[in-house]
Amino acid sequence: MPRPRDTAIDEAIVAATLALLAERGFGATTVEAVAEQAGVGKPAIYRRHPDKAALVAAAIRAQLPSLEVPELGDTRAELETAMERGFPADATSYLRLIGGLAAEEGRHPELIAAFRETILLPRRRLVRGLIARGIERGEIRADVDPEAAMDGLAGALLARAFAGVDTGPAWRRTNFDHWWKSIEERKRR
Repeated sequence: MPRPRDTAIDEAIVAATLALLAERGFGATTVEAVAEQAGVGKPAIYRRHPDKAALVAAAIRAQLPSLEVPELGDTRAELETAMERGFPADATSYLRLIGGLAAEEGRHPELIAAFRETILLPRRRLVRGLIARGIERGEIRADVDPEAAMDGLAGALLARAFAGVDTGPAWRRTNFDHWWKSIEERKRR
């Protein structure tokens, strides 16, 4: 039976990867440099990650809150939970990170591909599924396109973060309330 992984090593690798990305960018960050800064050998990294793109995607994923949303029987509550957990409190840092990934796409398409496959697309599937389930429950209007609704919720946050304006908890609550009103099924009396 294999030994359990040392979480201290995992944390050191993530911290070193993020520090080097911030300092050098993806192109100049090497597995060798991560190993040296983390105080581990390259095999320790390669046991955890098949390549540099997977390493970077894992480091980014480690910085994002988990997006596991329990079935609450209430679509609004489930979507609020997803929103709270899905975006870091500091949206500007998240955008900086995403902007760095997008800037590398031409030179290192494997990086953005790893980010999309392991982080972004699974999160989008989860939220899209919550919206679709809300339609099935009759809590969201039947004419709502889950993809468009999801983009509307995330897009507002990203647009404000790009603009450098407040995306804190009070704004997020207000924005969610407005968004929910635009998609909810209103019961007729």
